[in-house]
Amino acid sequence: MTQDSRIAPLRAGLARLRRGVLWVIFALVLIIPKTNRLRRHRLAWNCGRLITGLVGIAMVAWGAAGGHHLALLVTGAGLLLLALALAPKSADFSIDERARQLGALIVVDGGRYLDDAGALRPAKLFIGPDRLWVLNPALQILLELPLIQIRALTVEPAGAVWRLRLDCNHSETQFVYEGSFAEHLARVADETLRSQLYRELPVLR
Repeated sequence: MTQDSRIAPLRAGLARLRRGVLWVIFALVLIIPKTNRLRRHRLAWNCGRLITGLVGIAMVAWGAAGGHHLALLVTGAGLLLLALALAPKSADFSIDERARQLGALIVVDGGRYLDDAGALRPAKLFIGPDRLWVLNPALQILLELPLIQIRALTVEPAGAVWRLRLDCNHSETQFVYEGSFAEHLARVADETLRSQLYRELPVLR
C-alpha cells in the first residue's frame, strides 16, 4: 500500500468532518434564538439534553468500534459536551420588562442600597407614579416604598463616596454611590425622584 493510498482515507475523513462542522455552525446560527427561549422551560430543556447526551454517547461508541470514524467521534464528543454544559436558563426579565411589570416609569442607578442589616447591596431604582422599588441585579425587590412616605431627599458627600438619603415617616433609607461618577449618579437619582415626588405632594395654598 502506497503512502497516497493511506493518506486518502484520512483526507476524506477530514473533509467530511469539515463539512459536518460547517453544517452544525449554520444550524446553530438559525436555532439560537429559539434555543434561548426553550432553555427557560426547564423540563423540556433537560429532556433535550438527555436525548442529546445519549446520541453523543452512541456516536462515540460507534466511532470507536469502527476504529477510523473520526467525524463520528468528534461530533459525538461535541454533542455530549454540549449536553453537559448547557444547563437550563433561569427565567429572567430585562430591565424594561421588569419596569413594565411593576408599572415603573423610570429606572436609574441606585448605587448600593444600605439595607436594615447594614449591608451594602447593588441596586437599581424603579420609580413609578406613586411608589419606589429598589431592586437587586437579579431584579428582585429589596424595598418597596410609597412616594407619599418620603418627607425629604438629601444628597451629600461622605468621604470618598456620595450618599442619597430618603427621610421617610418613621425610617431612613440610604444609597451609597462610589467611583468617578458618584456625584453625578447620586444627583440624577435625586432629581428623578424629586420630579415624581413633587407630583404627589399636596399644593399648599
